[in-house]
Amino acid sequence: HSTIHHFLSALQRAKLLGRAIPDGERAAYLQDLITLLELERYHDATEEREVVLGIRNLVSELRALSDKFPNLNSRELEALADAEMRAQGLAHLLSGAHRTKMDERLRENTLKMQLIVGLYAGFALLGVVLVMGASFLFHRTLAQPLQSLAQAASEIAEGNLHKKVPVASRDEIGQLSHAFNLMTDRLKTHEESLKGLATLEERERIAQELHDSLTQDLALLRLKVIDMEQTLLPSDRQAVAETLTEMRKIVDNAYEDVRQAIFGLRTMVSKGLGFIPTLTEYLHDFSELRKIPVDFKIDGAHAFRFRPQVEIQLIRIIHEAVTNVFKHARATRTEVKFEREGEFAKVSIEDNGQGFRPQEVKRNGLHFGLQTMRERAEGVGGSLVVETVPGRGTKVTVRLPQDHSSYETYSSAPGR
Repeated sequence: HSTIHHFLSALQRAKLLGRAIPDGERAAYLQDLITLLELERYHDATEEREVVLGIRNLVSELRALSDKFPNLNSRELEALADAEMRAQGLAHLLSGAHRTKMDERLRENTLKMQLIVGLYAGFALLGVVLVMGASFLFHRTLAQPLQSLAQAASEIAEGNLHKKVPVASRDEIGQLSHAFNLMTDRLKTHEESLKGLATLEERERIAQELHDSLTQDLALLRLKVIDMEQTLLPSDRQAVAETLTEMRKIVDNAYEDVRQAIFGLRTMVSKGLGFIPTLTEYLHDFSELRKIPVDFKIDGAHAFRFRPQVEIQLIRIIHEAVTNVFKHARATRTEVKFEREGEFAKVSIEDNGQGFRPQEVKRNGLHFGLQTMRERAEGVGGSLVVETVPGRGTKVTVRLPQDHSSYETYSSAPGR
C-alpha cells in the first residue's frame, strides 16, 4: 500500500507538471511492487489468493496508466484517483486474512502447549515419587556421604584446599571420597606450582630489565672511565688518578652486584632436571664464578621432596647464604648439606670464614639479608637458625617440611 501510494504521488506530480514520469523512476517503483508480490506467499486460503490477485491486477493497471502519461482521458484519470482507495481496501483485506491465520496458529499452539505442560507435569510428579522412594531407601548409604562431598566441594570452590572428606565405607562412595581427597591434594600442589611459576616469571622479567638497562649502563660507564684514564695528559694524571681508580672500583663492584642479582633472580627449579640436579648445577656455577669451592652433600637425593613453593624459597635461601659467604665471610670453602629429621629436611650452609658478631650485623648490612632468609623459611612452614663465632665461620641451618603427598597412590584406598 505504501509503495502504491508513493507511485501514485509520483504520477500525480508528473500530471500537474505536464510531463511524463522518468522511465528509471517508473521502472524502480514497478520492480519494488513485483518484488513485494513475490514475497507474499499463500496456500489454499481462497481469500488470500483473491486479494493477492486483485493487487496484481491493480499493479498491471498502474503500469498501463503510467505508460500513457501525461496523455490520460477523463476515465483514466478517475481510475487513477480510485487506485489508492482500492489499494488501501485490498491491504486491509489481506491483513484481516493474516490475522485470521495467526489466530488459528495460536489456538493450535495453545493446545500443543497444554499437552506438553500436562506431560511435563506427569513426568515431574512421577519423578517426585521416584526421588522420594529413592531417598527413603538409600538415605543412610548415599545421602550423608554425598552431602559431605558437596560441602567439601563448596569449600574447595571458595579456596579451602585443606578440606578432607571422611572415608566411612569400603564401597564405591568410600572410594569416591578417597579419590576426592587425592584430587584436593593435587589441586593444592597445582596451586602452589602456579604461584611459584608466577614468581619465577616475575623474577625473569626483572632480571631481563636489569640486564637490558642497568648492566649495559654500568658497562658503558666503566668503558668511559677507562677511556678517560688513557686519554689524560701526564700533567693531569696524578691529580685525578686516585679519583678515577676509586670510581672504577665502585663501577666494577656495582656491575658485579648487578650480575649477581641477575644470576640469583634467574635461579629457578628446572622442570626438566628437578630440584636437586638444578641446585647441584647452580652451586657448581657459583663455585666457578666466585672461585670458592662449594661441597654439596646429600643423604639420598630421592629421599627429599618438597612442594614447589618450598623449593623456590629454599633455593633462594641457599643463594642468599652463599652470596653472603662471598661478600662478607672471606672463606676458602663452603659446605651445603641435606639431612633428614623426621618429617622435616635439615639443610645447613657452613663456611670457614671470619664469622661475625650478631650485635654488629646491622652495621655491616647482614641484618636485612638474614631477616629475609628467616622470613622465607617461616613463610613455608619452616625455621632458620644462624650460628657464628668470630674467626670460626658461620653456619645457617634451615628446617623445612617435606611433601609426602606425592608418595600416596590410589592403591591405599579402602577396599583396594
